[in-house]
Amino acid sequence: MSELNRSSQIALPLTFDNQFSVDNFYAKDADFISQTIRTFIEGSGESLIGLWGGQDCGKTHLLNACARLAGQQGISFQLFNAEQLCDVEPAFFSDLAEDSLVGVDNIDLIAGHKGWEEKFYQLVNLAKNSHLRFMFTMTRKPQAVSFKLPDLKSRLLWGLLIHLPTATEEELKDILQYRAQKLGLQLGPDVIFYVLQHYSRRLSDLMELLSKLDRVSLSTQRKITIPLLKAYC
Repeated sequence: MSELNRSSQIALPLTFDNQFSVDNFYAKDADFISQTIRTFIEGSGESLIGLWGGQDCGKTHLLNACARLAGQQGISFQLFNAEQLCDVEPAFFSDLAEDSLVGVDNIDLIAGHKGWEEKFYQLVNLAKNSHLRFMFTMTRKPQAVSFKLPDLKSRLLWGLLIHLPTATEEELKDILQYRAQKLGLQLGPDVIFYVLQHYSRRLSDLMELLSKLDRVSLSTQRKITIPLLKAYC
C-alpha cells in the first residue's frame, strides 16, 4: 500500500466534487478543452497539462471534471491541493505507480518550499517521459511564479499550458444561462440581470445560488422569478 494511504499525517487525495463535469463547463474554447481532457484521461493525448488563470476562471472545475471522467471510466485519479501538501513531507509523495493520473490544484503555492519544488520537478520529468499523467493548476503562468528552483519553471512549460481568462459580464450571463439549462431551470433575461446586479459576481457564488434555486424550484414547484429570488435567496 502506498505511503500516501498508510500515514495519518499525510494529506490524502481529495474527494472530487461531482457537480463539475466536462459537459457543464462553459467557455469559448470548451470543445477544445473537453477533448484535451478526454484524451489526457485515455492516455492518447498530452501527459502534462497546466491550467492557469485568476479566481473563478474554471481551473478547479476542470480538475474535478477530470477526476470525475476518470472515475466514470474506472481509472484512478489522485487529486491533491498544494496548500495541504505544503504541510507534509515531500518524501511521502514518491510512491506513485507508472500510468498513474495525478492532479494538483494551486501548484504555485509550493513556491519557496525546496522539497516540494524538487518533488514536482521529478514528477514533471516522469510525465514528460510518459511514466504518468499530470495535470496542475496555478493562478499565474509559470514564468511569473517565484519558484526557487529555476528548472521547475522550464519543466512546467514542457506540456500543454492553457490560459483560462476570467469571465466578462456577458460571459457570466451566458454561463448562468448554460448552467441553469443543465439543471433544467429556465432563467429569463430579467432574472439574470437582477442576479448580476444584486448578488456576488464570483462564479463559485453564482453556481451556489443556482444550486439553491434548483432546490427551491423543486420544493415549491415554482418557476424562477425575481419575487421567488427575493423570498428565498
